[in-house]
Amino acid sequence: MRSICIYHSETGTTHAVMNEVVRSIASESLRVRDLAGYSKATMFLLGAPRALLGAHARIEPSSFDLDGYDLVIIGSPVWASRPTPVVNAIFSSLKHASGKKVVLVCTSGGSPGYTLKIMDERARSLGMEVLGRFHIAHSMQGGRDDEEQNALKELLWDIARS
Repeated sequence: MRSICIYHSETGTTHAVMNEVVRSIASESLRVRDLAGYSKATMFLLGAPRALLGAHARIEPSSFDLDGYDLVIIGSPVWASRPTPVVNAIFSSLKHASGKKVVLVCTSGGSPGYTLKIMDERARSLGMEVLGRFHIAHSMQGGRDDEEQNALKELLWDIARS
């Protein structure tokens, strides 16, 4: 099974989670960056309101061809209870998404808010089959919700074995 992990991470938290996923199932990985180049301050002052509005960022890379992949894992931090503008742009830039299996992941220091619901709706609108939705909570000290992280890895191992 060929898989790819496509995600956005500004602070490194989502990157750490997705790297662990990538290592656990030998997936390809693609960290997408926002061409806005946020600082920590502007990420919250400018980025969060844009997430709240459902805006799309200018991203690099700018499109993603899923032809040849069996499984797609999409990861987003939670900004203003929603996916980031980068992840909004990722969904809009997916090519050959129909019929692909997808697992959705978000990370936050609090509640996932509407993030997974929005990501689920976008994936389904592209004809993707959503196999799982996971919120990996983390603390300011760097701790993570190991139970949810392990549940995510178990699902991915089950998919890889089938």
